[in-house]
Amino acid sequence: MHGFFGWIQEAADWLLGFAKAHPESAFMIAFIVSFGESFAGISFLVPGTTIMIGIGAVLRAMDTDVLGFWPTWAAAAVGAILGDWISYWFGQHYHEHVLDMWPVRRYRAQMTKALEFFGRWGVWAIFIGRFMGPFRATVPLVAGVSRMPFWPFQLANVLSALIWSATLLLVGAMGWDTLKSTWHWLGGWPSLAAIAVLLLLAVFFRERIVSTFRRMFG
Repeated sequence: MHGFFGWIQEAADWLLGFAKAHPESAFMIAFIVSFGESFAGISFLVPGTTIMIGIGAVLRAMDTDVLGFWPTWAAAAVGAILGDWISYWFGQHYHEHVLDMWPVRRYRAQMTKALEFFGRWGVWAIFIGRFMGPFRATVPLVAGVSRMPFWPFQLANVLSALIWSATLLLVGAMGWDTLKSTWHWLGGWPSLAAIAVLLLLAVFFRERIVSTFRRMFG
């Protein structure tokens, strides 16, 4: 097993090396990696976070006349959106039977946790799960299995994909020193506390928010 995961890391290193040698390929690699990271079944095999941050670093080092941040961000976001969308479609089309299909059945424990997570958070699970590795691809699948309405799913899918892909690319492109400077410029811990309060309010009123989404898009 160690050798298998070692091979995955070698593949990730090769992709980043290829992106450095061929900067014009960065947007295509970002699309493929984001799709694989978000597609149920193979997401467990794709070290997407590491590669996306690495691609951000490639963007920082390369000539912006070759390819800029925005096309790569768009490609990564589209890949993530499609990965979640197809996972959702599989769950909606095959219902509970998808849980017995290969390779999903190999990750039954993760699927059970995803079902519990989705059952607790509903539409918020789609958004939050994007930023939590174990749930990134499994939650959209169980959302389809649970017959979640299409438009609330897609709204959470698109918004979370845009933020997730931009965040990882910016972490790599800006570098740690720039991130620390930005952290201080934004106000540091007080700003984080304000965001935490907003998230807590969203959690507290999640039932009302979800019902509003359902009335608008259900």
